[in-house]
Parts: sequence; C-alpha cells; structure tokens
Amino acid sequence: MKTFIAFLQIVYRRGRRRLMGCAFCLLMVVGLLLSSSGCSDDAKPSKHNPVKLTIWHTYVEGMRDSFDKLVDEFNATIGEENGITVKVTAIANAPVINEQLLAAANRDPGAPEMPDMAVVYPKVAVTLATQGALVDLDEQFSEKELDEFVPQFVEEGRLESDALYLLPIAKSTEVLYLNRTLFERFSEATGVGEASLATFEGLAEASMRYYDWTDAQTPEVPNDGKAFYYPDGLFNAAMIGYRQLDGDIVDGNRLALAAPQFEQIWNSYFTPAVKGGVAIYNDYGNYLAATGDIVCCSSTSAGASFYPTSVTYADNTKEDVVFDILPYPVFEGGQKVAFQRGGGVCVAKSTPTKERAAAMFLKWFTAPDCNLHFTAETGYMPVQTAAFKDVLDGKLPPIETPIVKKALVATANMSKDYQFYFPPVFDGFDELQTGFVEQIQQWVRTKRDEYLSQLESTNPQTAYENVSEDALSEFIDQYQP
Repeated sequence: MKTFIAFLQIVYRRGRRRLMGCAFCLLMVVGLLLSSSGCSDDAKPSKHNPVKLTIWHTYVEGMRDSFDKLVDEFNATIGEENGITVKVTAIANAPVINEQLLAAANRDPGAPEMPDMAVVYPKVAVTLATQGALVDLDEQFSEKELDEFVPQFVEEGRLESDALYLLPIAKSTEVLYLNRTLFERFSEATGVGEASLATFEGLAEASMRYYDWTDAQTPEVPNDGKAFYYPDGLFNAAMIGYRQLDGDIVDGNRLALAAPQFEQIWNSYFTPAVKGGVAIYNDYGNYLAATGDIVCCSSTSAGASFYPTSVTYADNTKEDVVFDILPYPVFEGGQKVAFQRGGGVCVAKSTPTKERAAAMFLKWFTAPDCNLHFTAETGYMPVQTAAFKDVLDGKLPPIETPIVKKALVATANMSKDYQFYFPPVFDGFDELQTGFVEQIQQWVRTKRDEYLSQLESTNPQTAYENVSEDALSEFIDQYQP
C-alpha cells in the first residue's frame, strides 16, 4: 500500500492534467489492488474463517504415533491461532491408499471423498498430477522457503512440467548395519579392518574371508561357513552402483546390463555369493541379523529400530550384541551416491483457503525442530539442511533407541558429501526391478549349487573357475526384462 501511495504522489507532482488523463488507469489499478487484497483476505484461514483439513497416510507403529502427536500439537497451537484443524486418517498400506486416491480423483461410484493432503510416493502422485487433481506447491512456497530443503529431496517431488506436486516430509537412505560384536572377533582373528567395509569390493573380500574363517571352526563339517553380508534391496544396490560409476541402470524401458558398470557390480556380488560369503535371501536382512547369520547388511536407514540388541543362534543360545551404522559403501573408483526414498505430501486442488491452510501446516511440519521430532522415532532423515546441522551439532530430541540415534547421525554425516539419488518413475519400472532380483538370485543359487557339487572332486579355485566361466555373458543373454 505504501508503494501505491508513493505512486500517486509522483503522478500528482507531474501535474493535474496528467493525473486526470490517467484517471481511468488509476481506477483500474485501485480496483485490481482491492480485488487482489480482497481475495487474499478471503483465502486466509483464521478464527473468523475456519477450515478443516484431512490427511491420509500409511505410517505404522512409532511413525504413526509421532505423526498423530504432532498433528495434535499443530491443532492446539498454530492451527488454533489460524482457525485450522487437521484430521488424520491412517490407511492400511500403500496399495490401498493409492487405489482409494485414484478412485476419489476419478469420482468413481462409492469412492471416498478426496483428502486435502496425502502421504504418497511419486508414482501415484504423477497420476494424480496428470489428472489435474493436485496443487503446484511452488504457488504456496517461496523460492527462499524451498531453498531450506535438501535440493535432491525437493527435486524428487517435481513431477509434471517441473511443477512441485510432492513436498518431502521424511526421507530414508541406505546405510551399512554392522554387528560390532561379531565383527570384532572376526577382525581380531583375521586382521580385516572396518576400512574394508567402505567399498563393495572390500565387502566382497571380507565376506569370502569370513566364510572361510567360520568354516574352519568346524573342520569335521565341510562347507558350513557363514555368510558375512546381505544386500537388503539387491536391485537398489545395482541401481546405485551404476550411479556411483557414472551410469544408469535403465536404458529406455530396459535394463542396461551390457553397460560396463554392470560387470563391476556383478563381480562384487556373484563371486562372494557363489563362494558363500554373501547371503542369497529374499526377505529383510534384519531377520538374518537376529539369528547371527550375517554380520552386516546394507539396508534402509528407516529400518534401524528393527535391528536387534541380541541374537539367537541355531542352537538356541542367545547373545547380547551391539549394532553400529556405517556409511553406505561405494564401488572402487566411484562417487559417493546413496539411495533416496520416502513419501511426500501432495495437496489436492480444492479452495484457496484450504490450499493455503495446507501449506501453513506443511511449513510448520517440515521446520527443523518439528521434523526432527518426527524422524527421530525411526531413523528417517529430516528434510531441511538446518535439521541435518542440528543432528551434527548434537541438538537431538530425546531418542529412546540407541541405534535410531546412530542412524540419524550416520545419515547426517552422509548428507555432507553424498549425493542422494531417487529412482525413475515410469510404467513397468516395478516389474523390471522384481524380475531382475528374481532372475539374478535364481542364477546365483544355481551356480552356488554347482560350485558345492564340484567341491566334492576338486579344489575351491578350480570349482569356482568352472562355474563362473561365461556366467556373466550367459546371464545377460538369458535375461528377460
């Protein structure tokens, strides 16, 4: 308004004639300003202009409780001051929430009413954005406000025409979980140090040495060594390996298995898996960790609370253990890149008041102090750079589970020099991922069985050479994405 008054003063000083000549223009400017001001006031939620918002999510256990508590806090503070009430609905799982959101957006018969906000993954957000059902959050967040976020986290939410349809509220990456208790015994006996675990090649070598070391402890039972490592999310390990080695696992809508990066990735997995040092398994690695069947596992930081404080061995003996969390390994010669995953919040198109109220809630929720209270329950990463700095400075909320605190500290340290990579979004990507894991595991199991069979008549080196010859090229030839 001060600017407008100054404008009038300037015009007046230039003479009445000019002022009269511009009368019509001035009236139009005044009308537009008043109209704009009126719209802004009408759209602003307040106690005199209250608004109720709904939000859907699929969080479970501690994450759900933390989310609900924070929403209650918002309703009792900022929400109360501004006439905003947020109601939370927990949905069973991602497939259910996706189905219900798409039905609501399509206005299918019997479909629920579209929520004002929903926590979803990019795949479903793309579909909703294409249908014109979502708000471009660039209209609600200033460039300065978005600069507060980790850049890659925001970038993942830019889905259609670079519009921001998904705001990050919590992210996970992958780290290396290490059973410190078992590793120290192995390290003391063999000299294998923690530095070996910084690369996938070092992990492969440590895995084979661990298998031999455990096998030698029962000389009367041949080939009963234990696995050392398990990549929880085998496709993720391959995909990130490509990025670390400056490549892409996807070429069009197919996997680029003929690319030179794949051979380096293959060697780090195939060789130790065939020789027994890497577990061939198709479930979460924390189950193997709970029985002492692996020493370390690369897996999501959001799973920290599922790693045990004790292991129960096959003979039913139990031992207290300590798990530590190390940065995600990097392929030799590669860049520090780690996986980025986690849902964001999309805002449904509705009324200016609701859309503005939703933005107010999200700005409050993603602020460092609030966001850290949310993420500290599980090991998820906060989404703003200031929150990572708070973690590194030791400014943490109370955290009951030590390994969750370790996860936050590990991911905060990774944020300083790792790039976070998010996977592509296109139809058929999930099928590519599933098919790759199924076929490579089947192939490696077959070669492992052949290797064990040959050990009955030949030495380990010859047996491995026999089963590994042309194994990579044969796998690529027979692979059907």
